[in-house]
Amino acid sequence: MVFQFPSTFRKNIWILSPSELLTSFLFFIFFFLTMGACFTDRPGWEAAFWQGTASFALWGAWLYFVVAVRRPPPLGGWGLARGLAPWGGLVLCYGLMKPLVPVLHPQLYDAQLRRLDLSLLGRGPAFFEQFLLGRPHWTDFFSVCYLGLFAWLLGLLVYHSLLRRALYQRFMLGLILVYIGGFLGYLSFPAIGPRFAYPGEWTWLKGGVIFKAAEFLIVNLGSRFDVFPSLHGAISTYLLFWQAAYDRRSVVWGLPLTVGIWLSTLLLGFHYVPDLISGGLLAGVSAWAAPQIEILVGAYRRSLHPPRVWLLSLTEGHGDYYGKLAGRLSDLLPLGGETSPGFICGGMPRSRAEEAVRQALGELGQGPFWLRSSDVSGSKKSTLQALKPLSHEQVMRAVFPLRQGFAGQAAPTAKRYFIVQKALKASAVGVCRSFPPRGFKLTDVEIRVTSLPQGEVLILRLTPDRTLFKGWLDTPWNYFPRSFPLRGFELFDVVKLTRRLAGRWGQFTEVEWILSDGKVYVLDGRPVRTSENNS
Repeated sequence: MVFQFPSTFRKNIWILSPSELLTSFLFFIFFFLTMGACFTDRPGWEAAFWQGTASFALWGAWLYFVVAVRRPPPLGGWGLARGLAPWGGLVLCYGLMKPLVPVLHPQLYDAQLRRLDLSLLGRGPAFFEQFLLGRPHWTDFFSVCYLGLFAWLLGLLVYHSLLRRALYQRFMLGLILVYIGGFLGYLSFPAIGPRFAYPGEWTWLKGGVIFKAAEFLIVNLGSRFDVFPSLHGAISTYLLFWQAAYDRRSVVWGLPLTVGIWLSTLLLGFHYVPDLISGGLLAGVSAWAAPQIEILVGAYRRSLHPPRVWLLSLTEGHGDYYGKLAGRLSDLLPLGGETSPGFICGGMPRSRAEEAVRQALGELGQGPFWLRSSDVSGSKKSTLQALKPLSHEQVMRAVFPLRQGFAGQAAPTAKRYFIVQKALKASAVGVCRSFPPRGFKLTDVEIRVTSLPQGEVLILRLTPDRTLFKGWLDTPWNYFPRSFPLRGFELFDVVKLTRRLAGRWGQFTEVEWILSDGKVYVLDGRPVRTSENNS
């Protein structure tokens, strides 16, 4: 087993997700820093060494389990565990800084940060005394804002890992970049913050139970050197950028919460002004770089020629490689679309790919499955044919034909792929059509629904009920009449997705979807050039 580990790891390295690779890079940095701490004579190197060894062993064991033992797909409970594992790795690295920083960098930079603080504000702690002095209730309020970041972050982690898995990798990549920038700043410019570096200047700060609880948690669970840049400022700004890009409704409460978090770090004496400025810059860079890294890592994994690619792993830029249908799905996933569980296979001879395809089918379940060639796509006229359920062996015969390919076409070439999806209990098939948006309202949208198996067709033109109060909120009940049988937030999100695609492509747009057990799954999306574009 010892000699098989390197070859097995190299063979299956493509299984690792971008967030797992980026977290591994962070562990790689901390590994060499911990080894460097072993060669110093400063007190505390033993604690840093043993804690670092335990953290590296734990993360290495998880990677070995993912790559060589279980190879869990991004589905179900194991998929959820894989999605949250990089977050656990960040927690391990954060905890390692408490014993590691004093060994590597005993000098603190509070004096330099305080000097910059005074030059920017023109005042010292007296600037804050004017507001919080003698106001314990306001001190508790800002303590709630300070702790609110953790609730906000954990809430979005759970939300994306359970409900918006298509966006989870991109969300985690940006978050990991924020943490990497923060950790490197803590290691290079350690500081403990104004209230702990100059306690005599903050003796006036008093609060209630919430303030004392927050201080207890920060003192006992924090790394003590997490000041420059401010991760509170960086993470809150990153979360605000994320919600502005993918859920603009939440900016209504995200913006004031971000302002409250920034003020709390200053008013409670945890950070200097330069910390927040650097944190905001770090958030902007991370939000911009996350999609770029996702594309680069996806291209690297594709260069390894895996016999399968999970649909949840599709990123922008893969469409030209995997075909028309995969290209449209790669546009839908970053915009928030949710596809039926499945994968892309092909482009390899049967001798190399059959085992991997059979394993992927087994991970999806017993079947039946939907199968479509990636160089063609279904439309509203052929949807019922595209949703024909196939068994395990029928899929294998279609993907690896003896004489002819899928749907009677020629045998697949090296550039031909197939999309295999888990067949769901479809109760309706719909095409949601939209003109390019003129704003943020869901007007000019048409939904054409074909129910299964009756085949009844229902066409609905959205006419939102605009009133003084309803006009401020984009909610399903503003747009779908009481008689429409498919009301719900899922269908509402598909309509929004169609509008965003129309805005991106700048032309009349269709999104094909199915309704299964009350949940909407996107099958395809396409821009449509018609004479209606000019209307």
